[in-house]
Amino acid sequence: MPLTVRLATAEDADQLTDIYFAAFQHDAISLLVFSRNTPHAREWWHASILAEITDPHTHFLCIVDLSSPTPSKILSYCKWNSPSAPIVLDLPTWPNGADIEIADHFFGNLVRSHEMIMRGRKHWYLEVIVTRPEEQGKGAAGMLLRWGMQRADEERTEVYLEASPEGKPIYEHYGFKEVGRLIVPLEGKEGVGGEKEFVECFMVRSATEKEN
Repeated sequence: MPLTVRLATAEDADQLTDIYFAAFQHDAISLLVFSRNTPHAREWWHASILAEITDPHTHFLCIVDLSSPTPSKILSYCKWNSPSAPIVLDLPTWPNGADIEIADHFFGNLVRSHEMIMRGRKHWYLEVIVTRPEEQGKGAAGMLLRWGMQRADEERTEVYLEASPEGKPIYEHYGFKEVGRLIVPLEGKEGVGGEKEFVECFMVRSATEKEN
């Protein structure tokens, strides 16, 4: 199955939104912030993609299989922010039905930690990478990850991302190291599968050394 990387376009926003909600259907933070009980969360996510996909500092990439019966079906997608992208500390207005307290705490700490860890350091940032559940294990996400790593290596820059504890070993295989983590208490929150806390790891891959 020959997979192909291509730039995502505004016409892909519906698919990208669907992939996000399918991939994070069991993610506690996603369930609390982007409620599946109303259409507002999906509309919010769709609008965010349309607003960001034309940003010259970002690269929305997707994986397709042009040899399949459905060559337009996107298997996986990501959002890479180039070193020229600013780290925006202001938070958006969350969709109706969101747990505002959790949203502000989680995403606020994410952006502040990113800014604190990487302040003054040129780097590529992998903000989002998701794969359709039924398409996992085919190498699509690895292609997207390597796309940004290759550019970082060419530019001799670092790479920054956030990962779940479950995903952490995958990134460690590619040379990333944990430099911190965020722990969000979830006790008393409904619909999160009984988790007591949510953990997010901050990871950095060092810049490659210049060849002599």
